[in-house]
Amino acid sequence: MAMSQALSEEEFHRMQAQLLELRTQNYQLSDDLRKNSAELNAVRQKHGVLERDFIKAQKALNKSKKAQEVDALLSENEMLQGKLHSQEEDFRLQNSTLMTELSKLCTQIEQLEQENQRLKEGGGASVLNPAPNSTSGPLDGELLRLQAENSALQKKLK
Repeated sequence: MAMSQALSEEEFHRMQAQLLELRTQNYQLSDDLRKNSAELNAVRQKHGVLERDFIKAQKALNKSKKAQEVDALLSENEMLQGKLHSQEEDFRLQNSTLMTELSKLCTQIEQLEQENQRLKEGGGASVLNPAPNSTSGPLDGELLRLQAENSALQKKLK
């Protein structure tokens, strides 16, 4: 019975070979584990560096986009300022023209008022007996029109 429980020499050698093979595999796996752990740490470090570089690149890209937006806004602002200056110049020219016209009309009104006053003071007889001049009718109509215009302009000035 001792024999049956005892291992045969052949089984013992086979078990020893298996044990050596398992130990060898264990050493190889431990070595592979160390290599893989070192490689994993290196990859993690590279990943960290790349992640920081990526964040920097994104920030730079965002700044670039913002700079482009600012440039576009500045360009639009310059264009609008140019339009504003052009409109201001047009307004000045229009205002100057209107002031010149108003000045001319005021001068004409003053001249017509003086002429009207002279006609009332010195030409009373000639107004009662107008000369058969064909232009006096249209002149009187023009005078009345200018007097009405004068009144309207004076009201506007007040």
